[in-house]
Amino acid sequence: MATTTFRDEIARLKKGIRVAWIINFAIIWILCIAIGVVFTLSTHVSNQKLATQMLALSGISLVIAVIVMFFVSNYSTRILLEAPAGDAVQLREGQIFNIVEEMAIAARLKKTPEVYLLRGSGVANAYACADNLGNAQVVVTQELLDILDSREELEGVIGHEIGHIAEGDSQAMTKLVALTSTTALIAGAASRMMFWGGGNRRSNNNDNNGGNNPIAIVIIVLSFIFLMVAPLLAKVAESYMSRERESRADSSSVQYTRNPTGLAKALIALEKGSQRLDKGAMKSFNQTIGPVAFFNPMSLQMALSTHPATEKRLEKLKEMGADIEG
Repeated sequence: MATTTFRDEIARLKKGIRVAWIINFAIIWILCIAIGVVFTLSTHVSNQKLATQMLALSGISLVIAVIVMFFVSNYSTRILLEAPAGDAVQLREGQIFNIVEEMAIAARLKKTPEVYLLRGSGVANAYACADNLGNAQVVVTQELLDILDSREELEGVIGHEIGHIAEGDSQAMTKLVALTSTTALIAGAASRMMFWGGGNRRSNNNDNNGGNNPIAIVIIVLSFIFLMVAPLLAKVAESYMSRERESRADSSSVQYTRNPTGLAKALIALEKGSQRLDKGAMKSFNQTIGPVAFFNPMSLQMALSTHPATEKRLEKLKEMGADIEG
């Protein structure tokens, strides 16, 4: 039976992300068309004018989609740093910074990632983002520090995130997650605008003898529906990502720290401690950062979760020698 190497997993991940990237481009393009339809298209329009308007909306939306993709591609790390609620403060000294330095040396990174402490997120978590130029960031929330009891637990978490950076999957994931977050942001903003101002349904633009055009009505209804489901479709694109990447990052953490128990204790502490945190904040965090986060407390509620269950992660850590009995 053929074995699968970590390089094979990364190659499969990157292939899946390319497919997801194309899917998200199509989603953003159609999403922009849907927004244009909802806010500008009248039901009182002739078929000829309807065709002209739809062609114009398609062309304009294509240009917008290309601009969005370019922006996300070049500013993906900044998007992920600013996506969660709270205030991210860069650290240049202290325990967290020292641990990141130690893990970066253990992973033989050419450059130590920037370190950020995220305050006020309401979520106990950590994540890493990186670009193709070798720039990377490790973000730790204040709530995570409040839940973890020891340095070895924090080392386990940070070692996991450094593992993502060292093996290359963090670079691949950053752009995709930034893109899906942007898609959700655009769809959410458009949905809120609908409740405030609705669309253009005035009947004074009457070049169809005063009657409603059934084709225009169908297009408008479908556009409304697409605005609602676009964020979910973007998440479907993320399902191309393999959960194996999380298990591999756990293994990397154990390799760097030589202490599977610390990582296992961190997972247990997060599993228990997250139950006391704001569920709304966790949901918002997972909708944006979830796929690259260390811990996903809502993973069992998501059919397309990119994280294995905590129990499975703990089982593998026990196989590596983690002592968490009692």
